[in-house]
Amino acid sequence: MEKFLDIYGSLPRAGPGSDEITRRAYSVMHELPAAPRILDVGCGPGMQTIELLRLSRGTVVALDLLPQMLRRVEASAAAAGVSDRLVTVEQDMNSMTFPASSFDVIWSEGSIYLIGFEKGLTNFPGLLKPGGFLCVSEAVWLKPNPPLEVVEFWKEYPEIDFVEAKLRIIEQAGLELIDHFILPPEAWEENYYRPMWLKIAEKEREWEGDAEGLEVLRAAKDEISVFRRFSDYYTYAFFVMKKL
Repeated sequence: MEKFLDIYGSLPRAGPGSDEITRRAYSVMHELPAAPRILDVGCGPGMQTIELLRLSRGTVVALDLLPQMLRRVEASAAAAGVSDRLVTVEQDMNSMTFPASSFDVIWSEGSIYLIGFEKGLTNFPGLLKPGGFLCVSEAVWLKPNPPLEVVEFWKEYPEIDFVEAKLRIIEQAGLELIDHFILPPEAWEENYYRPMWLKIAEKEREWEGDAEGLEVLRAAKDEISVFRRFSDYYTYAFFVMKKL
């Protein structure tokens, strides 16, 4: 885990996305309170957390299981001058202890896979106030019959599916779909894969002869390679939903 975090825990983002994408998703949530209470589930290093604090003028509760990520969020919030509206919680998203109807918005960029899309859409809405919003980004197929290498890469997350299948799950969960959109390839590159590649180059020299470290680097390089060769087969989609 230490070597893994040396790579993935040091990046600007823990997955694909951008401030522009966060703003786009936030902009379609109408009739929010002037200072909403937002839960950022699986916040990671918190780039979207800081953007939510800027956008909302409300309170953001950043939840993550890793204390290293929460420390990064706290440092970023202090640097941005918004730490007075940030609360950090070290907790597993599978066993959150907030009272029912605690939040106006639940936000999950690139992290709902840790609990699963269907289970997240079942568990999370109970923490929303009536009329509250659930905003998540989720892995989706773009076209059928992906190469075996892509199938192998995604086998650890069997819930990846086409957007149409995700929309059916949203409907079955009793949520109103407000908007959805596909993330472009640059959402993976700018704050995720490009800085990851630079980090790999740095650590290859430092970890020479370290079998554990080199295996982490190999897996990271494979992830980048699969995406750059086959990005026409998969990406993430953003879904903005409302609790009826």
